[in-house]
Amino acid sequence: MKKSTKGAAAAGAAAVLLLGGAGSLAYWNATTTVGGASLSSGTLTLTDATTPSCAAAPWTIDSGEAPAGATFTPGTDKLVPGDVITKTCTYTLGATGTHLRATLAATGGTATGTLADALTVSSTFKDGGTDVTEVTDENDGDTLTAQISVTFEGASDNTTQDLAATLADYTVTLTQAHS
Repeated sequence: MKKSTKGAAAAGAAAVLLLGGAGSLAYWNATTTVGGASLSSGTLTLTDATTPSCAAAPWTIDSGEAPAGATFTPGTDKLVPGDVITKTCTYTLGATGTHLRATLAATGGTATGTLADALTVSSTFKDGGTDVTEVTDENDGDTLTAQISVTFEGASDNTTQDLAATLADYTVTLTQAHS
C-alpha cells in the first residue's frame, strides 16, 4: 500500500472516530418542569351611579343664608362672597386584582373669566362616609362619593361685583399605583 493511501485511510478512520466520539462526550445535567399557568388581568373602573347622572346632578349651596342643600342654578343664581356651592356624584368602584392600589384625583374644573381669581375649587372623596385618597381591591363594589366644591372667597371686595366665571368640566380619575 502506498504511503499516501495509508495516510488517507488513517485520516478517514480518525474522522470517523472523531465524529462518532462527538456525541459521547457527556456533561452531567438534570431537568425539571416548571408548570405554566393561566393568567388574567384585573380591572379598575368608575361607573356613574348618580341619579339621574353626575352631569345632571344639581349644584347645592351652603346653608349660610339658604336652607341646607338648596339647589343653586349656575347661569341664573348669583354668588356672593362666602358662598360655597357643591356638586355631589356617586360612582361604583370596580377594583379587582391581587394587591391593586389606585389613587383618586379630580382634574380640570378650572375657573376662567373675570370672577375666577375670587373662586377656589376643591374636591373630596368618601367611601362609606370615610375620606379616601386611594382605593384597593378590597373596595371593589363600594360606592365612592365625589364632591366638587367652589368657594367664593369671603374676603372679596367690591371689585368682584357683577363679574362672571366659567367652570370647566371635572374628570374624576383612578390611577393604578404599584408599589
